[in-house]
Amino acid sequence: MDKTTELRAYAKLNLALDITGTDGEGYHLLDMINCTVGVFDTLAVSRAAKVAVTMDGKPCGGENTAYRAASAVERLSGASLAVDIVKGIPFGAGLGGSSADASAVLRYAADAGLISLADAEEAARSIGSDVVYMMHGGMARVRGRGELIEPLRQSELDIVIARRDRGGSTAEVYRKYDEIGRQGAGIDGVLRGETARYNVLEAPAVALCPEIARLKERMRGAFGEAVMTGSGSAVCSIVADVDNARRTLERGFCDANFRAVVKTVPRAIEYL
Repeated sequence: MDKTTELRAYAKLNLALDITGTDGEGYHLLDMINCTVGVFDTLAVSRAAKVAVTMDGKPCGGENTAYRAASAVERLSGASLAVDIVKGIPFGAGLGGSSADASAVLRYAADAGLISLADAEEAARSIGSDVVYMMHGGMARVRGRGELIEPLRQSELDIVIARRDRGGSTAEVYRKYDEIGRQGAGIDGVLRGETARYNVLEAPAVALCPEIARLKERMRGAFGEAVMTGSGSAVCSIVADVDNARRTLERGFCDANFRAVVKTVPRAIEYL
């Protein structure tokens, strides 16, 4: 058995998210401004006799994205991986926690020479719309089904993230979006600074979890502009005064069950 390799898989934030239509298979076509931030899962990966994935000490099966990624590696290369995940990215927050785990497994396999980077990215596309981006990370515009990635100038930002309730599942939020829809203002305008950051999934997410709207108003009052990330339910604000932001959170801001002041980071995967 090969030695164990430890990695950090960092979370992502959607600073803006639009939906531009659907493709011929019914998948939503996205247009997003993404960044990688300093919240992470830790993974220990090693070669094994068969695929095995544990999360916080509990075994995972085929519904787990890291397991699906390891299974793809086994199918493509014949190599079986054991993966142990320690969660630091909260579930159901729109921070890409599941995608982060899958992306780390695939990135490890590509870097270790078990599969090509092209095969890793093809496998990533079959697992989720964030997984290809999260194999690389950084500030980027991400379009299509997540496979069209345009790196943007990396900005070091300080960001407050808060979440109170888990909210609806991603599938539920997209179904609600299909019911009510919303026309986005256009990501080009956001990039030019002409349009405020927005997320077209916010209205359907709020319909499923009204607490998101109340949290957003609290965030706006405390920190200024605020936007939900992903399909929810975390809300984020870019802040200029980091010390004040930390003091606000230390006072138990809005009873959030997850709250943090984080910085953007340039890469999604870090070897330890």
